[in-house]
Amino acid sequence: MEGPTLTQGLLADLDGEPCPPLVIRWLATLEDDLLTLLETLADDGHGAWLVGGCVRDALMGTRSTDVDVCTTATPERLLMLFGERAVPTGIEFGTVTVKGQRRHFEVTTLRTESLYRDGRRPERVEWGTSLKEDLSRRDFTFNSMAVDVARRLMYDPYNGLNDLHARTVRAVGDAGLRCEEDALRILRAYRFMRRDEGPLWTMEASLHSAVVNHSGRLNMVAIERRWTELQKIMSGLRPGAVLERMQDDGVLRFVFTNVAVVNPELFQILDLATLNKTTLQQRLALLMCEHETKAVVSQLQALRTSKELQRTTALFHEQLGALPDMSKGALRVFNHVMGSAAEHHLAVHEAMANYSVNLHSGLRPTNEMLRQLRDLWGQVEPAGDPQPCLVDGHWIMARTGDVEGIRLGRLKEWLHRIQIEENLTSTAEMEAALSRLPYEHGEVEAWPRPSFP
Repeated sequence: MEGPTLTQGLLADLDGEPCPPLVIRWLATLEDDLLTLLETLADDGHGAWLVGGCVRDALMGTRSTDVDVCTTATPERLLMLFGERAVPTGIEFGTVTVKGQRRHFEVTTLRTESLYRDGRRPERVEWGTSLKEDLSRRDFTFNSMAVDVARRLMYDPYNGLNDLHARTVRAVGDAGLRCEEDALRILRAYRFMRRDEGPLWTMEASLHSAVVNHSGRLNMVAIERRWTELQKIMSGLRPGAVLERMQDDGVLRFVFTNVAVVNPELFQILDLATLNKTTLQQRLALLMCEHETKAVVSQLQALRTSKELQRTTALFHEQLGALPDMSKGALRVFNHVMGSAAEHHLAVHEAMANYSVNLHSGLRPTNEMLRQLRDLWGQVEPAGDPQPCLVDGHWIMARTGDVEGIRLGRLKEWLHRIQIEENLTSTAEMEAALSRLPYEHGEVEAWPRPSFP
């Protein structure tokens, strides 16, 4: 496939090679917005290159969600060239976001930097014109490749393509210096060990030594940035093996600051094929299932995660401590409450039954019990959207007379549970159910509700 034809901008200050076929195919798919951006920079006399993850992903045959551009144009010039379409999103570090019709592109000025003494950001940033120097500051060899679209040249000064083929994570230059500059690279090194469904990629020996020796510098990195990397690891394919390596190397404790040690068997469970479709919240709940729910919330608060993530993780974590009773009615309520998570709840329990896991509630079901429960669960209606109660408070008051206040609300919940358990579909059936309930007496707190556990 032919790549785009563009004006050739400023030539890079290092030797390039003709783009490999995978990259040529990728170039042929580039959006018009991006091509226009590159053309604008070239027409103004600047060099511009696609760089980093998008090049790496193209060489792996996958389409990158982000396309980054580096250029000799200064941020001020970028703002002038692109006018209202340019947003100074990180202008102090040379980054301007250029808005396109379908998506936005980050354009960063080539730069030179002094040492990162605080392990997070450079003391001083100066604009440069050297692609060679810019690539020398990047983290890993396969992220230090660039492409000149107009000339169809690829720049790979650190043999990143070889490391992609060898499935190796290798630092650019001095691994210790790269980790000192920005300690977040320690977590990124582990994240890049899982790039496909095969075995973990190898972390090159000097990089491995550096991440272990400099792991304490992660405390200098904002906890939100650490959480962002952990979230990417845990949301990806089979994260357990990566997390286990992090724990073995003494690195995981700088992210899970409130959880001393995770049971290694939970890492193995996390990577089982039956749990591939679990959500981030469900994976977090599983990983910390041996701890009390309040400890899980405390850890998520320490990571400064969103209130919604804390709530949904805590809910699934609490639910993991129980199983529905062995009856179709209880399983209908289980489906009503859990929805699509019902399948994952059962799958997690089935997985844990074959490992030594001390669930926070003390529950330890046998494989046979879980098999019977799964069989019975398959006989009830599939989990779907929660069904509202067929009747309201006015309907109940018209038939009971003096029930009101808290008792009225709890009686409605009791009827709702019966509706779900018995799969009732009409108000006549609800009236028959009401007629057999001893609602005139007893403590309302003891009345059943449509809840699990």
